[in-house]
Amino acid sequence: DKKPAAPSGEATEATSAPEFEAEEDADEDELAAFMQEGGSDLEASDSDEDFDDFLSDKPAKSAETKEERDARVSKELQARKKGAIENEKERERKKKEHEEWLASMTEEMRTLYFEDMKRKQRQAEEEARNAEEERELRRQEEMRRKAAASGGGDAKASAGDAKKTDKMDSKWCYEGDCLVKELVERKGPKKSVKEVQLRIPTRRVGAIIGKGGVNIKIIEGRSRAKVNIFKASADAPPSAETLVTVKGTPEAVDIACETINKVFEQAKAHRAATSKK
Repeated sequence: DKKPAAPSGEATEATSAPEFEAEEDADEDELAAFMQEGGSDLEASDSDEDFDDFLSDKPAKSAETKEERDARVSKELQARKKGAIENEKERERKKKEHEEWLASMTEEMRTLYFEDMKRKQRQAEEEARNAEEERELRRQEEMRRKAAASGGGDAKASAGDAKKTDKMDSKWCYEGDCLVKELVERKGPKKSVKEVQLRIPTRRVGAIIGKGGVNIKIIEGRSRAKVNIFKASADAPPSAETLVTVKGTPEAVDIACETINKVFEQAKAHRAATSKK
């Protein structure tokens, strides 16, 4: 049975995500490397191979020295910086090619092109809605079949409860010192992919990233959601908030947010242990 969502103002426990060992907070250089400019134009999630060194609960090496670990973290950080630069150059190149291609068209051809793009987008959205409705019908039919097979005469009530629950959606926000989940009634059809935008104090963002990006890769690897962190303005005060977006299936987004809460808990324990030394 699924654990009911915590009421507003109460943090949910990360029951969906298994236990793990989070790293200490990222430093300023690592924050700069992982943060992005601008809005929430999210890209596809990194491939599974990108998470190989970070998804295991065990250290990368059984007898890794501090110098070896620092070298590994530095190498990963440099590779990520280089990859980000190369990706940005490739995006700019493709954008320029596309703009030149559009400029080479006549006005009539451009109009037809944009109309065709809108038509394809509407068609894709319609197909996604139909597929989601079909999955939901199959799910409800399976629930009715199981209720009937169990010998209970309450199959109709179970289907009604499932239909009521299906109209609810989870909403996440930062409150107190953690992420809080609240169930709200959904307007419109259920979406197969959702994005939540979180305003998190900038001082807490280092915990989400972790030393060498370990924590953010654990979060993404366990949930299969995409987490993006965006830069605050240069003149922002220390108490400013940073935009963090989480995108994926509804289930993936919930697991990612629950895992972030676990990261916050472990970061707090790390700081407490360090202060005692």
